[in-house]
Amino acid sequence: MYGIVIVEDEELERQALRTILTENIDGIRILGEARTGTEAVALIDSCDIDLMLVDVNIPNLNGLEVIRHLRDRHADTKVIITTAYDYFETTRTAIQLKVDEYLLKPIRTQALVTTIQSCIGQLGAGRQCRELVGRIADLVEQDGYQEGVTLVRRHIEWICTQRGHVPRDLILDFAGALVALARDKGLRLPDALTQQIGQLRTMPLDAQTGYQALGTFLGVVDLLFDVTGERFGYSSNTVKKVLNYIERNLTKRITLEDAAEYANISPSYLSRMFKKTLNVNFISYLTSRRIELAKETLIGTERPITAISQELSYSDVNYFCKSFKKEVGVSPTEYRRQSRLAQGAPPPREAALAVG
Repeated sequence: MYGIVIVEDEELERQALRTILTENIDGIRILGEARTGTEAVALIDSCDIDLMLVDVNIPNLNGLEVIRHLRDRHADTKVIITTAYDYFETTRTAIQLKVDEYLLKPIRTQALVTTIQSCIGQLGAGRQCRELVGRIADLVEQDGYQEGVTLVRRHIEWICTQRGHVPRDLILDFAGALVALARDKGLRLPDALTQQIGQLRTMPLDAQTGYQALGTFLGVVDLLFDVTGERFGYSSNTVKKVLNYIERNLTKRITLEDAAEYANISPSYLSRMFKKTLNVNFISYLTSRRIELAKETLIGTERPITAISQELSYSDVNYFCKSFKKEVGVSPTEYRRQSRLAQGAPPPREAALAVG
């Protein structure tokens, strides 16, 4: 439930806004209404507001002064300005105050509903982001690296399926939250990683290119969990160390020799240790984890199978499809089709064109 405040000095306008909100938008609660800037400030000081509709031309403090007071106390509150006047100075100040939307009166019902629904969607994503980072913080304490990587990967894939300008905001918010977590733990980001985070502002973000952004986020995750590894003394727990290495490099071409060099042991010793500890050899485990990631991607995205195979470092899509079928029992295309039908969703449009 999202709390909304209406700031409007005209009685008929307030009634109209209230009616539109209550009749057209679910999951909201009107916390209060204000006719003047003074009344609005009182609501700001007494309520936890998710979204505020503010008329610029109100008595006492004007709408922009009200927003300035709001920003001092509730930086994340969504703000929609309503006004009958399209003044340049007002617009410029609104931008400086990080107003989310600017609607000119008379406001059409559909325009208002669409705008508020968009803001609510962003609020929901913001809550999801905070909860996710909180969960990652818990996993750092528990050394739950694999689950942490999986959560981050799924979140980035979800962001990259969103449309409009939303993915950029979501990915920057997520990056900011993870960086803040790292700083809270006294960690300093390497210059190269800081530069990669800066590139998120211009990097293409869609289902096909999102994996590039994922590499940046996994860099922050690695930084967070490396501290845990040192604290728990995992230098003696070689298999655990190698499993984490595999997890962070699922989309790269890694070999037993690469993992052994990372763990500072011989390949033959690592092979025996893997078999003894996990009852499976290195290649089988690596293949199994890649196929699991492929299954998640097939279900959660519309990404072509050729692209998925390339992202998982399979140079030959036919070999990927054979490996997938051997592991799962059906081809990638059939797995995607069956999974979508089981979820009650129509088969993806690209499935008929995909390899496998």
